[in-house]
Amino acid sequence: MKVELINYTKNPVEAIEKAASTCYDSQPTGGKIMKHCYKSGHHSVLEFADFTFKISGVSRALTHQLVRHRMASYAQRSQRYCEEDGFEFVTPASIAKNETASKRYNEVIESIKQAYSELIDMGIKAEDARMLLPNACCSEICVKMNLREFIHFCNERLCACAQWEIRELAKKMAEEVYRVEPALGEYLVPKCEAHAPYCFCTESKSRSCGRHPLISEYFGKETVRK
Repeated sequence: MKVELINYTKNPVEAIEKAASTCYDSQPTGGKIMKHCYKSGHHSVLEFADFTFKISGVSRALTHQLVRHRMASYAQRSQRYCEEDGFEFVTPASIAKNETASKRYNEVIESIKQAYSELIDMGIKAEDARMLLPNACCSEICVKMNLREFIHFCNERLCACAQWEIRELAKKMAEEVYRVEPALGEYLVPKCEAHAPYCFCTESKSRSCGRHPLISEYFGKETVRK
């Protein structure tokens, strides 16, 4: 998996605070206004900072999850126009560490590769031959998110309950943003830490990783029920 931040709003904190100044008749404060807006729920001003990523070496299974984040823009490698002869693929660790499972997995992938190539050689268009391709097939995609959506993406996909591959992607994307603007790091966290220092898990007991207390334990069952 490779993640590259290829474009972004320069000085994102300043851009957000300049937008917020329209609302509050204020001047940029180096982050104080942005923090106030975030904590008070005035998140619309976070949409004035954008981040564009180029992502490669990920499975189609991952990109199908990724595009469910609808407040974003996407440009993905087309299996209709691009031939996938000899495609690369993702192997989950649970399969890779099981010798029998890994052997069977690779056998099926190689069979699909061969069948795909045979269809292309027969003159079948890539748009039809692609019906054979598995979710494991690697893809490339460009993604643009504003900070408001990116924070939501990180809150959901950095959670221990998220699927392992997209969790790894979220981590790499957050690292890229942190590299250019460390001040945003405190917002790019799993949802259990989105309201720090009040950290609590909103998942069920069976799904919780145990990192933080359940919301019912934190606030009390009666309070949550109300």
